[in-house]
Amino acid sequence: MARKELESKAGKYADIETWNKKGSIKEGDTLEGYLYDRDSFQTKYGTMYIYVIEKLDGSLIKLVGQKNIVSKIDESVALGTHIWITFDGLVETANGAMKNYKIEIDDEDIKEINHAE
Repeated sequence: MARKELESKAGKYADIETWNKKGSIKEGDTLEGYLYDRDSFQTKYGTMYIYVIEKLDGSLIKLVGQKNIVSKIDESVALGTHIWITFDGLVETANGAMKNYKIEIDDEDIKEINHAE
């Protein structure tokens, strides 16, 4: 999917930098912060998920992906939960290479999240 199309579908988070866009991260890179919001949208490849993370410095960054992320950050993970996301490189699937992530969650460290809508 073209980046422009992806950004337009990302709606309210289109202006937030994407942490894991193609070529922007390398194996071992880590993102740490608090789960600020989540969203999803349909593409010709299936459902894409957006996770917005409030970094420790207060800035927002998003993580975009498919089922391999949602299976690790499911709906049971509360907004405001402290989270670490490490890019573990690419793994081969039946449909080609897919980004793989190690996701750690501290469900005892939850920050109150106030969305300014």
